[in-house]
Amino acid sequence: MDSVIAVIVTYNRLSLLKEAITSVKNQSYPIKEIVVIDNGSTDETAIWLNAQENLTVVKLENNTGASGGFYCGIKTAATAKARWIWVMDDDTICQHDTLALLMVNTKNIDDKLGFIGSKGIWKDGEPHLMNVPNIKPTFNGNVPFNLYDQFNLVLTESNSWVSLLLNVEVIKQVGLPYKEFFHWSDDLEYTQRITRAGYLGFYCTNSIVLHNTPKNYCPDFYNETVNNIWKYKYGFRNEFFLKKKNKGFLYFIFWLGAKVTYTSFKIVKIRTDHHLKFIGVILNSAWKSIFFNPKIEKLQGF
Repeated sequence: MDSVIAVIVTYNRLSLLKEAITSVKNQSYPIKEIVVIDNGSTDETAIWLNAQENLTVVKLENNTGASGGFYCGIKTAATAKARWIWVMDDDTICQHDTLALLMVNTKNIDDKLGFIGSKGIWKDGEPHLMNVPNIKPTFNGNVPFNLYDQFNLVLTESNSWVSLLLNVEVIKQVGLPYKEFFHWSDDLEYTQRITRAGYLGFYCTNSIVLHNTPKNYCPDFYNETVNNIWKYKYGFRNEFFLKKKNKGFLYFIFWLGAKVTYTSFKIVKIRTDHHLKFIGVILNSAWKSIFFNPKIEKLQGF
């Protein structure tokens, strides 16, 4: 039986974390180790974690964002001699067989398996809008997306961190997530990096988790509240950086000008308030993306 290490990243959400850990401990498939990354929490999280048994806790001094948390968690777990790493946020509540239904498919697919993600639902049982993967008619341009549907698997080139099973051997090849992203795009970039390296990525339709957010939503910059504007500072910067990385600097510069102009126009047209603040976010993110240049870190010794 292949060994699995679970990684949970948390920040100031102790009540959710307790539920998440309980759901992981109750899995029908045995878990070798549970690693909790306490991402600089300032509530009672550290006190509670210190009182628990059978947990490996990594306490970060400062909040490094989801990106830094998953970077640390994957790096910690990948050096612990497990075959698979199962990662999730602290608001991911698993069913009893969530992991087992992922693991059974590691036997159904050949050695090119990179990752398998669970189906995220909301409290009403409907699919969570944040965790619907981008399904294309063909995977990497030539394999039908439903080739493996007899195993309840759909091919996808990217996925979210919400219950994602990662192949450790693949991590050794492609490196670790960008810790500098801080927030947003880190999971999509990382899973796309895996599939672009030639490995298979899947969305498993019968492996279910509850993504326990206050509401079922997908981020919408043009209707977002001003309180959440900080997220887009990172989101746009990371998106722009990836365009630069994938298309080259010259293409990126022309694309960036068009993107900023178009987005600013839509802000004025669609938003009913805070136009200058939101335009300021897109301009600031564009400027920062020109100089933003994180590097992929490989696991030492592999």
